[in-house]
Amino acid sequence: MTYCRANCSGKCRMEYSVFLKLYTILVPQVQVNDEMSRHRSSIGSITVEIILHCLLEWLGGGSYLDIRLSAGISPATFYSCIYKCIDAILDTEDSAYKFPDTSKELDQAAWGFHC
Repeated sequence: MTYCRANCSGKCRMEYSVFLKLYTILVPQVQVNDEMSRHRSSIGSITVEIILHCLLEWLGGGSYLDIRLSAGISPATFYSCIYKCIDAILDTEDSAYKFPDTSKELDQAAWGFHC
């Protein structure tokens, strides 16, 4: 977690504690098997921290060219990381959307948009 502590407030534009919470939620689904990665590449596996960094930078408007160069990954690996991380976020109960089912819930949701 050395990267994010230094760069969360600047590059990621999020509090380190929020990054850690997101990281913790995503680890089970995003973590790469080190042994299998060593068979495919001499570089080793990509960390969840780097995968999440790529996603946050890209969603924040960063160029994939700059992001992948700073992470030291190929274009194919970059997009694999993006899709893997987005899928993990969408599949997680903690980040699931709950749409109103009743008129009362709809009114409460609408009231949240009033100033």
